[in-house]
Amino acid sequence: MRYPLSFAQRRVWERDRLVAGGPSSVRCHAAWLDGPVDPAALRRAVDAVVARHAVLRTVVVTVEGVPEQVVAEAGTVPVEHVALPGEPEAEAFAAALAERPFDLARGPLARVALVEVGPDRWLFALVVHGIAADGAALAILLGELSTAYRAGAEALPEQWMDHGDFVVWQREWLRGEELARQLDHWRDALAGAVGRLALPIAARSARPGRVTAVVDPAATGSLGDLPGVVLAAYAAVLSRYARQDDVLIGVGVSGRVRAELEPVVGPLADAVPVRVSLAGDPSFADLVVRVRDAATHALAHDEVPFDLLADRFGIDVRGHAARFAFPPAAAPALDLPGVAVRGRLDLLPAPAGDLDLAVGDDGAVTLAHFADAAFAEGFLRAVVAVVEHVGRAPGTRLSALPVTAPDPLPVPVDAVPVDESHLSDPGGAWPTEERHGPAPTPEGVEETMARIWAELVRAPEPVGVHDNLFARGGGSLTAVRFAARIADTYGVTLPLDRVFTSPTIAALADVVSAELGSGDDDALAALSDDELEDLLRAVTATRDRRRAAKGDAR
Repeated sequence: MRYPLSFAQRRVWERDRLVAGGPSSVRCHAAWLDGPVDPAALRRAVDAVVARHAVLRTVVVTVEGVPEQVVAEAGTVPVEHVALPGEPEAEAFAAALAERPFDLARGPLARVALVEVGPDRWLFALVVHGIAADGAALAILLGELSTAYRAGAEALPEQWMDHGDFVVWQREWLRGEELARQLDHWRDALAGAVGRLALPIAARSARPGRVTAVVDPAATGSLGDLPGVVLAAYAAVLSRYARQDDVLIGVGVSGRVRAELEPVVGPLADAVPVRVSLAGDPSFADLVVRVRDAATHALAHDEVPFDLLADRFGIDVRGHAARFAFPPAAAPALDLPGVAVRGRLDLLPAPAGDLDLAVGDDGAVTLAHFADAAFAEGFLRAVVAVVEHVGRAPGTRLSALPVTAPDPLPVPVDAVPVDESHLSDPGGAWPTEERHGPAPTPEGVEETMARIWAELVRAPEPVGVHDNLFARGGGSLTAVRFAARIADTYGVTLPLDRVFTSPTIAALADVVSAELGSGDDDALAALSDDELEDLLRAVTATRDRRRAAKGDAR
């Protein structure tokens, strides 16, 4: 099965190409386990989880410069079981496992290791490429590994939607009327915004780095919760460093915008642009209110992929981009019988922008970055200094905050205003392949569509054009895949509601043939004026007959 890449996957794929030979964008979990771990049971659990999640059996190939994912019917993720003399050697092994480059075209896109360092002393490591999982997906995988280890594959809940189905759903949704409504909101919200932060980063590192500081959660005083105050301080420091009073921060969201997407393993995590105005030199207390309102408003419209907004409105997600992450719901962990989790390892950070600030409930503020180390350390010190200062003096004006910005670069990067051209076509969010040549005949469309459904349900006999498709096998997911195949084959969006209300090849082929014939401008242009008049009279007569048959007197 082949699918296009989702927006999130495309972003990861592009980053992977830019950092060829370096550490990929990966999601890592490594933890020390004390207790009787059964390597064979763990291997069976890994096999069970890989069998139920197609994205773990996926490779990414490039066809004429366009990436697409190919899902294998079966596949494995090896479990490396090694014995090492001590904990330092085991931790070095896990770090090397995380830094080892992935080959997206060959796979697998995940690695598992179980390192034995003594009796009932283990280091477990799970590394998944970012094109196959995000942080929430990592937590799902660890939970399912725990369940399968304890009770076998049959104890896992029914899996009725996978990442490929999400890609198809996203592709169809991005052509619908809802997208146009959402883009109208963002067009207003981002009008006149500066799409790029002109941060004085002297050198961008090819390798991600991380610095951490700890803030007393009680230090915010009357300003409210720590994450909101840190986000406001982040905006203030970005403004001072970039010398801009209007900044955009990508705030992380799960991307699981429907309940049915919550158990899906894949890279669904995304961001929404939170636009913060610091104009007028407000007090920090007022800035907190502005930031809270801006974040609340943005998070209420989190269904449009951030990269789509970036392309449409000129937001720079590849240059000096700033991201922010609120505390996660819970830290993922294995839960094996008789085994205790003694501690976790921090392996590779996975910053989404040049600066990616995250705050924990315990007061830990972490900056993952692609900037030079000196810049990153100075920037985080400035954020912490602001938080500690405003906790004591929340009425401080922004101009009086204790932030000393570095000098601008000798040749500063110009701020890029939002590009508001080409914004009138929300339907162009997902371009379709340009097709040439004559439109296929209606009979040819029927034959192709019948063959596609038969392939999807593995029908032993041909599917008839008047057969009820669901009686021949398949269900809602088959319908989603069928619509995706039709879009790939003909560049036509087949509405899913038509598949359910008119589930025959004959009826659905009529829809596709009508769409294919609707663009025959060249054929119409070749007709004479008399021929066009005859055609118009024939169409009008047909319309009148239909209305008369329906009793429509219009």
